[in-house]
Amino acid sequence: MYKNINIESSYKKNNLGKTLYDLVIKHKPYNIVEFGCLYGYSTVAMAMALRDLGRGKIISCDIWDRYQYKNSTLDIPQSNIQNNNLSKYVEFKEMDFWDWLNKPNLIPFDFLHLDISNTGNIIHDAYSKLKPYIQDGALLAFEGGSYQRDQEEWMIKYNKIPINDVQELTNYQIVNPKWPSLSIIKK
Repeated sequence: MYKNINIESSYKKNNLGKTLYDLVIKHKPYNIVEFGCLYGYSTVAMAMALRDLGRGKIISCDIWDRYQYKNSTLDIPQSNIQNNNLSKYVEFKEMDFWDWLNKPNLIPFDFLHLDISNTGNIIHDAYSKLKPYIQDGALLAFEGGSYQRDQEEWMIKYNKIPINDVQELTNYQIVNPKWPSLSIIKK
């Protein structure tokens, strides 16, 4: 059963962990791959769903303290997973999304959660490379997708392509419009 997660995250304010939990319960994946773990909020939410399904594993990937903006060290999400008795469902890997994207068969997935300072370019590139997996039934869930999220100060300051600009191409659906929003791309 889902319980509100007390871990710092942009998802926490509007309880987007519940949306992730519900997506995992609905789609019943065996292999979740996540990029952008930070402190482990989304990892805990999805691991709770796997626990309730009684199956599956999350490979939670991050570049940890090598990320130049807001970052974490591996011991923080590991501790959050242990404190929630979810270690059985989670494995952590230090891995860069772009390295993995060029060799996506390194870690198979049927559910991908992407939270790496997403922009239109990132979602476009992920969709373009992973389209065969999505067509085979894999789900791509990602942070962002709403107009409000595209108006973030850093998106404008660094002239990033809005995620909305790739909505028609990717056919993504916003599953929770509350900031920072959560969207999915599926077959």
